[in-house]
Amino acid sequence: ATFMTALSKEDAQKYNITLVSPRNHFLYTPLLPCCVMGSVEERNVLTPMRQLTKGKATFIEAKCEAIDTVNQTVRCGRQLVPQSRADMSGDQVEGKVTFDLDYDILLYAVGAQTNDFNCPGVKEHAFFFKEISDARKVREKIIDMFERASLPTTTPEERDALLSFVVVGGGPTGVEVAADLADFVADDAVELYPHLMDYIKISLIDVGERLLSTYSEDVSEASKNVFESKSIEVLSGCRVVEITSDEVRMKQKADDKVKILKYGCAVWAAGIKENQLTSQLKESLIQKNMGVSDLNVTSLRAPTRGIVVDENLQVRGSAGSIMAIGDAATVRHDRTLPFVEELFAAGDVDKSGELDMGELRNLFKAASEQFPQLEAYARYLEETCKPDTSDDPRTAAIAQLFAKALDREQNAFKAAVRLTNERVGSRTVQKSSEAIAQELAEVDANSNMQLDFEEFKDLLSRIDLNLQAFPPTAQVAAQQGKYLADLFAKGLDGKAETLEAAAQNAGPFTYFHKGSLAYLGDGEAAFDLPVLGALTGKLAGVAWKLYE
Repeated sequence: ATFMTALSKEDAQKYNITLVSPRNHFLYTPLLPCCVMGSVEERNVLTPMRQLTKGKATFIEAKCEAIDTVNQTVRCGRQLVPQSRADMSGDQVEGKVTFDLDYDILLYAVGAQTNDFNCPGVKEHAFFFKEISDARKVREKIIDMFERASLPTTTPEERDALLSFVVVGGGPTGVEVAADLADFVADDAVELYPHLMDYIKISLIDVGERLLSTYSEDVSEASKNVFESKSIEVLSGCRVVEITSDEVRMKQKADDKVKILKYGCAVWAAGIKENQLTSQLKESLIQKNMGVSDLNVTSLRAPTRGIVVDENLQVRGSAGSIMAIGDAATVRHDRTLPFVEELFAAGDVDKSGELDMGELRNLFKAASEQFPQLEAYARYLEETCKPDTSDDPRTAAIAQLFAKALDREQNAFKAAVRLTNERVGSRTVQKSSEAIAQELAEVDANSNMQLDFEEFKDLLSRIDLNLQAFPPTAQVAAQQGKYLADLFAKGLDGKAETLEAAAQNAGPFTYFHKGSLAYLGDGEAAFDLPVLGALTGKLAGVAWKLYE
């Protein structure tokens, strides 16, 4: 949506744009949890697709089912009209219409899907929380539980179970769903169902030790205190192992004991995973790059939440024809492991078959520009090894050898962009000197302060684990959409060379973190600001309303 909004009508006329989506509206997901019981009205989080595409693009309401990256076509489908014309669910419709769309440039933004972690009973008994229809279903279920609990035939034990509401997941979505439900209980249920107030119970289950784990510890602690004051039971360090028709069963990480909760409605907001279409797209790109670039194939096969893109949001191995944003994409630096042979050969100056700590230091210094994840290790080795001068001829020789090795590999990419020569806007986990020292000691199997090829390979695999993608938030997706609109304004044709030229003018995509927000109910919020730090309470609630 941000891409269509940021792209001017004048720039849109340079292209023949078709937007395909299975829903006819854009959903502003950060406010979705507050739609459960009406803290925010649905119309405030929905924007019609045709309003976004007016004068800029053609809209087709259908589902993208497969992508052929070799022939550059997208297979789409939609269910046929149901026999019962009053049926709007589409659940009972058999058959569908399918069609193909050709593309020169594909902007891939399908998002992610809910991860049930293969937990038994989740799909059958819990409500997922990704769409506006999910919020409606949860609301209808909760009201139904109140009405069933109000029946004269319902026993006190049954009321306890029916009015036990469980939310699984201690991230922003789970926290805000629980907060919105607590608002309903405090503001509406107390007047509509006063006879049931003693039976209501809200539980929030989190596998982590603290709520909102991606926020600061101050925000996490304050959020927990706010929830306790609202009588929301926070069950930290608990992993759900099964959901039956009437029970949520979990294990406590501390003692592995099983805890059971009776429930009337369970909401699952425990995380996301890669969209099925993304997996199919990866396979298609792997086939396209077979025999062209081993590095692209290796990168596409690496386990990631989404498809790997470079600093210009170009999909790896697409040669400029596909760009991806949001939860469907993972922006990261290139991994060092595919270059393990080139790196080891460049660092082994004395050809001994092993790298001593000095050689490792010089190698990491020379390669840090291409692989920023090596910087912390280079700094550590500079501090712990005998210092060398900045114009050490060995360092220059390594840099030259490494550059030649990179050139040989990148020439094999043919039309692919030379990704390893470009800075990628991602993040790297910062490790302490103690952690780096321990890691080096662990890979040095014979403790001789030298690494053979296998030990070096083990070290690189550990270092690559420090790479982090951008967080899967609407902030990131919105900024990526604006960035791509700027690239499109400069003129693209689906070729890597054109994209590279446009990117040189626009620069790489950079993410500006504006802060993290979570609604805690009753006008209170948790606001984690990059500079000011943690802010909670009513003042943060005002900021939440203005910010969103």
